[in-house]
Amino acid sequence: MRRAFRALAGGFGVAAGVVTSAVAAAVLLVALGLPDQGRAGDTAARRVRAVPPPAELVVALSLGDPALQAGVVRDGHVILARGLEVEVARALARRLRIHQVRFVDVRPSSRLLAAGTRTWSVAIASVRPTRGAAAAADLSIPYLGTDQAIVPRRGLPRPHALADLRDRVVCAVRGSEGAKAIASTVRPSSRPLLAPATERLLALVQTGVCDAALVDATSVGRLLAGKGGRFGPIVARVEHGDGFVVAVTRDGPVALADVDRALRRLRADGTLHRLARAWLGIDPARLRPLR
Repeated sequence: MRRAFRALAGGFGVAAGVVTSAVAAAVLLVALGLPDQGRAGDTAARRVRAVPPPAELVVALSLGDPALQAGVVRDGHVILARGLEVEVARALARRLRIHQVRFVDVRPSSRLLAAGTRTWSVAIASVRPTRGAAAAADLSIPYLGTDQAIVPRRGLPRPHALADLRDRVVCAVRGSEGAKAIASTVRPSSRPLLAPATERLLALVQTGVCDAALVDATSVGRLLAGKGGRFGPIVARVEHGDGFVVAVTRDGPVALADVDRALRRLRADGTLHRLARAWLGIDPARLRPLR
């Protein structure tokens, strides 16, 4: 009987030794950094996800507005480029860790998202997130707003809400985005005045015929450059539209999620604000939205 107990105890000792050895081996493998089956699978997955950035970012422009994008074109390639959207493209490339940027000019702008083979990775050319654009490419978050800046006459109390404009005479250029914003968002109690051109619109505000005008926030800084004393301060905007976005070629070398992440960082670190101030004279995002 004693021999049986001794044999049984010896068997348990051997089993415990085997288990202890297995645990020790596993600990040793982890300490040495040697992948077991699960760790090797994780490492392989990380290798698949780590896609290096392309050597070059090809950006489609549609030259026209000198503040947004302008340049010299030779054989469809932009050999000298300047403007807000050009600098946004360069800042985006830096964030994406792409060291070289090449610009191509696509005109008219309606051809940017037309069907067919594309020679560019992203388009930064005042693209609006319309249904047609979304069907043709992946669309990023906005890098520039399309809201309407409020240009008040001198002496007008600063508006704090849309209700402050509804009893005023509000003006815009006939057929403009400002006129659409008045009808859809401001909805004044009296009929708005619609001017035939921007110069006439500003004259109506300056003479007090209009209490306030709605002007594209992307152009108001340039329109009022050197005329600040003739109007009230530009401090507010009417929200209108979804802004300008980056069109990203599907299945291209740049992922939409990476573009969105880069744009958020450019907004957070003040890069987009500095570019807007430098090229537009004002950052539309810093104007107070009226609701």
